[in-house]
Amino acid sequence: MIVDGIGVPARSKLSADVCIVGAGAAGITLAQALADLKIDVIVLESGGFEPDERAQDLAHGQTFHYPALENTRMRMFGGSTMHWGGWCRPLESIDFERRAWVPHSGWPIERSAVLPYYPRAQEICQVGEFQYDPADWDLPPHTLLPLTGDRVHNHLIQFSPPTRFGIRYRQPLLQSTRITVYINSTAVRLKLAAGGRHIEGVAAATFSGNTFEVTAKRYIVAAGGIDNPRLMLASNDVAPAGVGNDNDLVGRFFADHMQLDTAVLLPIDPKLDLRFYQLASRTIPRRLKAGGRGANLMGYLALDREVQETRHTLNYSANVFELSEADYAKMVAASGAPQSGWDRVTHSISELWHQISTASSTSASTGSGYYKIVTTMEQAPNPASRVRLSPTERDGFGMPRPLVEWRFTDLDRETIEVALDELSKVFGASSLGRIQSSLDLRKNGFPADTPISWHHCGTTRMSTDPKQGVVDANGRVHGVDNLYVAGSSVFPTEGNGNPTLTIVALALRLAEHLGATVT
Repeated sequence: MIVDGIGVPARSKLSADVCIVGAGAAGITLAQALADLKIDVIVLESGGFEPDERAQDLAHGQTFHYPALENTRMRMFGGSTMHWGGWCRPLESIDFERRAWVPHSGWPIERSAVLPYYPRAQEICQVGEFQYDPADWDLPPHTLLPLTGDRVHNHLIQFSPPTRFGIRYRQPLLQSTRITVYINSTAVRLKLAAGGRHIEGVAAATFSGNTFEVTAKRYIVAAGGIDNPRLMLASNDVAPAGVGNDNDLVGRFFADHMQLDTAVLLPIDPKLDLRFYQLASRTIPRRLKAGGRGANLMGYLALDREVQETRHTLNYSANVFELSEADYAKMVAASGAPQSGWDRVTHSISELWHQISTASSTSASTGSGYYKIVTTMEQAPNPASRVRLSPTERDGFGMPRPLVEWRFTDLDRETIEVALDELSKVFGASSLGRIQSSLDLRKNGFPADTPISWHHCGTTRMSTDPKQGVVDANGRVHGVDNLYVAGSSVFPTEGNGNPTLTIVALALRLAEHLGATVT
């Protein structure tokens, strides 16, 4: 059932087998999976069924090189799935591996540990079968780019409708006899027992002024990559550094997927078909050759594993998005002295157009298409990129607001340089087009307004070693026997893809683990 926490009598003590903080993709998936295992669950959700200014204000915080936090998260039932774009793709094997050239890389589990849960995650996210090889799909001829060699590959994204978890799963939660969701109920403190090794309860507060407490055998923090570490750090009455923070790792390794406009692609062949790589492709149903659930797909480009290993890059991918002629003309007309980002790219476009036209040894026209290469790669794990507690700002419940410092490394920059080199070579060798970038990251660094994907990862990372991570391979917080964390904050590395599908798969895995331990 679903209960408005505003109506809970003040100082009530509620109990269940498991208490979950957060009703987003991870929290809702966990609650339903645990209920299927005959486990009683209480879920605390900060927001209600509709957007609320007071609840959304709780998402505010201070940032350094990062956009306004309140725009990146939804404080309501369903969490950030309520403004999710629906992009789904799994992590790859290399994402779980320790890579000698990527400091702090490596998960404590292999991809095989998550693989069994992806098919069910696909169903929960309302996408097709767990098939991401383009060869498995019934695609019309010339849909995929004919790339020469094997250094750059065509990959697929599947699109959810997108699934709004707060709408799709509201009725099952209302009808459940094992799940009680308390909306408008914000977890404000994890109550740590004396000695700091056991959680005794979660304190919750509402805007009506009443407070209550939830006790359970197991607790799961599933409030997102900003609020997971925030709640743990702010629960510092028994452990001054915060819950699970004996080694100063809670909140560190904050990462996101950048959406950086990196280069311009000018096709050589005017008939080059890039429709499959455009966002409009996600509206077209596709079928599997072997049958099963179809899906809406879009293509993107990714570096081969061998390129990553030999040229020491991160896992890189790129979208190829079309620009209208009007936008292209505006870019050229508006270009002045080179600045950061697109200003530097557009400054050289007129000259570039002339150079390519002149250099072409064939009679093929460059055509009228204009495209941009948009980098969507993973970030290198960086302990200096972090979420801390603001020393000056507090929210409506008196909790310290988060302070997010988003920082890059040389490996982030070097990966883009290598990727553009590889893309340029393969597009040239394939006689598809020419790539030009005036983005000088070595000289100017990353633009201060680098676009993001709203994927908050890494802040309570997994590791078998408490000195390298916050949670173990099952998501249990090191040094606390009954506290777990769910969501992308446990990702040691984030891969080049969108996290929601893996968040759901890991939630199913955690539910199975708890099903064997909660009695």
